[in-house]
Amino acid sequence: MAHLNKNNFIVGRIGNLVYKEFNGKQIIQSRPEEVKQTKNTKRSSSEFIRCSKWAKRLRISLIPFLLGLTDSFMYKRFTGQMYLALLSNKNSIKEERTPFNADMSALNGFDFNSHSPFKAYFLPEISCEVNALNQVKVMLPAMNAKTDLVYASSCYQAELIVCVLAANFVLGSALVEHHFIVPLDSSDPIQAETNWTSPALPENYFVMVSAKLLFFNNNVYSGKNYVNTKGLNPAMVVLASKTV
Repeated sequence: MAHLNKNNFIVGRIGNLVYKEFNGKQIIQSRPEEVKQTKNTKRSSSEFIRCSKWAKRLRISLIPFLLGLTDSFMYKRFTGQMYLALLSNKNSIKEERTPFNADMSALNGFDFNSHSPFKAYFLPEISCEVNALNQVKVMLPAMNAKTDLVYASSCYQAELIVCVLAANFVLGSALVEHHFIVPLDSSDPIQAETNWTSPALPENYFVMVSAKLLFFNNNVYSGKNYVNTKGLNPAMVVLASKTV
């Protein structure tokens, strides 16, 4: 409702018009339209917010693994890819989809640093699965560390780190982490097949297995000098699954 103020200017709303006084002048503006959310859009918004929280929990847990050497948009890309995986569940309604009732394999192959795709530097295929005992089994085929890896410039040694994270996303609950490291040296190229099995993980946990290459040179005084940077830090999700 509009009215005249003490300066005889119209102030208030008439229909879709809003009347104001500003610096002794009459200002007329269109009233902004109200945005009404349907139940469906509210559910979508709520579901994405929950997914963002799950993704953030995983990213924070991976800080020691990634060392901050990701591309600038990794957190947005990772959340988006995780939400895309949730959408694979066509049988549940919005807000009921979780990492435990959706096929999360859309996360497989996600690069934490888009500037250095993991598969461009580590050529062998990493096999990974969660077995019936809720253990993560990882197999690296026999390889030639000289020809099956692309090393950083003037660098001929590396470490392959495989990290297992398990979470149930319940507030206050602890994440479970296990990892192993495989040394790689181009001067000693023959690598036998590697098989590694994690301890049994808790039931009904989301599981994410990631792999990363750390390049380094040895120094007689300081030991290993790692050379990974924000432009060169190959790291990838190998498997996104769950325990039973």
